[in-house]
Order: sequence, then C-alpha cells, then structure tokens
Amino acid sequence: MKTKVFLFLPLFLFFGFANAQTKCSCNETLQQIISKIESEYPGFDIKTKDKLLYNNIKENALKASAEAKSDDNCLEILKSYTGFFKDRHIWVLPNGNSTPQISNNVSSKNVSKPLNINVEKFRKEVQNQKNSFEGIWKDDSYEIGIKKLNEKESVGFIIKANPKFWKSNEVKFRLFADGTYEYYMQDHSSQKGTYKMIDNSLLYFNDIKSAFTRTFPQSNLNENEIEDKINEINGFYIKKLTPKTTIIKMQYFSYMFVNTIEKLIEKNKSLLENSEFLIIDVRDNGGGTDNAYQKILPYLVTNPVRNVGAEYLASPTLIKTMENYLLGVQKDSIKNKDEISDINSRLKLLKANLGKYVNYNQNKVNISSVSPAAKSPSQIVVLANNHTGSAAENFLLNAKQSKKVKLMGIPSSGVLDYANAMFFEYGCDNYKLLMPTYKSFRLPDYPIDNIGVQPDIYLDESVEDWIKFATEYLEN
Repeated sequence: MKTKVFLFLPLFLFFGFANAQTKCSCNETLQQIISKIESEYPGFDIKTKDKLLYNNIKENALKASAEAKSDDNCLEILKSYTGFFKDRHIWVLPNGNSTPQISNNVSSKNVSKPLNINVEKFRKEVQNQKNSFEGIWKDDSYEIGIKKLNEKESVGFIIKANPKFWKSNEVKFRLFADGTYEYYMQDHSSQKGTYKMIDNSLLYFNDIKSAFTRTFPQSNLNENEIEDKINEINGFYIKKLTPKTTIIKMQYFSYMFVNTIEKLIEKNKSLLENSEFLIIDVRDNGGGTDNAYQKILPYLVTNPVRNVGAEYLASPTLIKTMENYLLGVQKDSIKNKDEISDINSRLKLLKANLGKYVNYNQNKVNISSVSPAAKSPSQIVVLANNHTGSAAENFLLNAKQSKKVKLMGIPSSGVLDYANAMFFEYGCDNYKLLMPTYKSFRLPDYPIDNIGVQPDIYLDESVEDWIKFATEYLEN
C-alpha cells in the first residue's frame, strides 16, 4: 500500500501539539529555534558548510533579537535567521496562524448584533423570488438566510448552526454591492475579501474558499452543476479546447483535494481516453501530497517511473507527529489496517534510530509500475511556472520520464530537496516553527531547491497565451 506523503501543505498540516508551552523573549525564542534547527533540520549540515558565514549570521541575529522592541521586529529577525537556509519549507509565523500564508484581511473581534427576523415569515416572503439570491442557503455546517437590506448591502443570518458558537439571527456575513464581503468566523472575528454569486444559486467566498448553495427557493443549478462550478472556481476542471485537444487544470495537490481530482478524472474518463492531445496545467500549484496525481499518471506513462527516495531524520518531533497521526487513523482500524501496520513499522524504525537518518524502503530508488491506460492521448504538454512547487514538482519529474510528454513554461519553484514539512515544538509559544523532516537521495548530484525543474520548451515573455501556444504546438 502507498502511504500518504505530504511534501508541502498549504491547506492541510500534520497534527500539532497540545503540550503547555512558554511565552519567551525574542532572544530566548531565537535561541530555541536555533537549537531546534541545528539538531533536527535535515539540511543543516549541507547548508552550513561555510561555518564562518553561518556563525556570523547567527551571532548578528542573536544580537538583534536581544534588542528587539516589538513582535513585528522580532518576527523579521527570526525570518532573517531562517532565511539563511534558503528553504521554503522552513517557516516562522506568529502563533495563531495555522498556515504559512500572508493575509491582511483578518481584523479584531467584531461581534455583530442579532437581527430580528421571523424565519417562517421570511420563507413566505422569498418563496416566489426565483430570480433573486434572497432565500435559504446551506453548507456543511450552517443553514443561512440571506436578506437584502438595501441596494448596497445584504446579510446572511444564522438559521441553524452549532449552538456553542452561534445563536439564531446572528449575522454570519455581509455582502456588499461592490463584490466584497465581511465574513464572521467561528470565534466571531471578521475576514474580508471578495465573493462570487453564480446563477443566484452558488455563493463562493474567494479568500476563505467557502461555498454556500441555495436550498430555498430551489436552486437554478442541479447538484452536478454546482459541484462543477465549485471545482472550477477552486481551479479543477477538464475541458475540450478543440476537437483534438483537452485540458486538465489542477490548481492544488493538497490532501483535501485528492478526492476532487480523482472524481474529476473518473467523471471525464471517456474524454481523456478519446482526446488525441492533452494539456495538463499545474501552473501556480504549490504542492501537497503525491497521492493527488496518481490517477492521472496512467494517461501519461509510457514506461516504468523511477522515483528517487528520501531519508528521514529520526527526531522526537517526527515520532510525536506520527504517533498523533496514528491515533486518527486507528479510529477506523478495519478500513486503515494496512496503513496502521505501515505506520507502526516506521515508528519502530524511527525509535530505534533516534538522531539518525532512516530510509523506510531500504532502496534509494523505487520503480513504480504504473499500468498505462488502455486508451490515452498520443502527445501531452504539461504547463508549469515558477509557482509550481513541492509535490507538483515531483509530478513534473514523473511526467518528464514519459516519451510522449513535454514540459513547457519556465523553471518551477525549486522547493523539493527537503520536504514533508510539519510544525516543531521548541519550547516557546510566541511563534510557530514549520520545518521539513526528510532530505532527498537526489542530493548532492541533482538539486532542485532554488533551481527548479527545467522545461523542455521554454516560453519567453513574448508568449502571452500559454494554452494557445501549447495547443498550436500539439496540433501543428
């Protein structure tokens, strides 16, 4: 069985720690982070061969941290130290953020006063408004009423939600005529951004990737149409561009989208099988898990695929995180029997080799015998750019081995040599530390970090429409 491998996790991270920690001064925080990186970062020895340079950077950062006057100032100092390693799988971010992303949309708590709306009366008022977005909407957690207050503003108010966090008639979000919103999170803090309203049936909040569908009056879109619309907004679709050429767009390889990708490929199986040419667009795909692209490989491969393996540094953090992950998997022990056995075997290896590098598979190179699809496109172009990273770069390395695939675009992001990132506990709770846990056996002969996977066909700035260029390349 194939165990999940997470190379970079923009929307999903391994389980964190529940242990009580301590708020430290900036200098104490930096010292603890330095200690953690020097002992548990797989790339430390390779990246600090110039000890004089490294020690100079470290001493300057320690000196600055002792004089730091604010949290913002401290964060910059911490980043200046971690930036030395030029590894975008190392992140320091303020505690409270769950993902390494920059956002200026979160404001302080802003609890909105409940409205005075009779839900039954509201249902009667909107039941005949089929061409309006006013009505009752749902997602997996909320039942919401949307009411237009005036020409400039509409509100979404709670009908049903978890009573621990919400009361009936409390405002969940505000929609403004200029296409912006103010959305109240579970703790009632507000998030601002832009939204899309599609056919008065699908409401999508772009920045938080949350979707609501109208349930009353009945939606103008059926269930399949709504699913397709949400997928396309998220950057997942398969379309016929010309009678000969089809395109598949995969915006993320995050674990949460694995099922989306698999369903999309299965749903469009006939189209993929009967297309003469295929374009696979993974531009701006920052990675996730290798599991995400397994279903598309049969349409690409012409021969067995060689995958260079990796070795994991057996650290207390990696062991603790895998134990936490195992607890979640064990909840369905029958379904996950093979995975549980595999994780236990890995834990046994890690615990027996604490502080050393462990190769789970005992082989530096693994040969994947992916069975080619019975019918598949004759030629394929994969589009990639400098924001194609991590697991998406692993996909590029797989695709390059096919005799019928050409990579087209510009060099990828270059963030693959050290991966399987997770949060590391280091004794202070002011900031979170995200670090990789393995290094690739490609090193030092074939580095990818800060270099990228090179395209077969470079697209210079004069090529404005990459999809058009790829289509003409395939068909002419």
